[in-house]
Amino acid sequence: MSVQTTPKRRLLLMVTLATLAGCASPPPARMPAAAAGNELRILVFRGGTAARLGHNHVLRAGDLRVGWPAAGPVLSFRLDALDIDPQGLRDQLGPAFASAVDAEARAGTRANLLKALEAAVHPEVVVRTLQLLGEGDRRAVEAEITLHGVTRRHWFVVELAAKRARGEVVIPQSEFGIQPFTVLGGLLAVQDALVVQFDLIEP
Repeated sequence: MSVQTTPKRRLLLMVTLATLAGCASPPPARMPAAAAGNELRILVFRGGTAARLGHNHVLRAGDLRVGWPAAGPVLSFRLDALDIDPQGLRDQLGPAFASAVDAEARAGTRANLLKALEAAVHPEVVVRTLQLLGEGDRRAVEAEITLHGVTRRHWFVVELAAKRARGEVVIPQSEFGIQPFTVLGGLLAVQDALVVQFDLIEP
């Protein structure tokens, strides 16, 4: 049986559909990783025979992107977007990072860092979760790390609380084919081992 639609009925139907469309909420935009509370930082320690003349450094991933596939989080960030020695973050890290680093020193650190990492050729770092083992709030995680065009697997411990994951892993630069920065025949240098710390919140 067909129902005849009068002009008046058609007008009422159009108004109803328009009203419903206007009330519909658009799909929520995915918040940038930084806005969601995710953070990744890298601690770089001074070395060399005159290490006391240098500084320890902290680098923060300024464009950290986090995906959440079933296997576990995948992190990526660009080396040229690293935030070098933000003073607020240095203040949180205690006496080893207590020295102030001025704008000129930060610019020098950035230039040396990007050169040592060959960031123009290998601009991005990717950390991909492979497996999560254990039970409770401390888990063993195996991840695949791609840095400087080289991919290696590392195990580390993660602390889980609700939808939050915190952990850290030690990354030897030399394992990824990187020559740690050094000047004056090793008088001033950075140590091979980098400490990578992360704090992630699942949406």
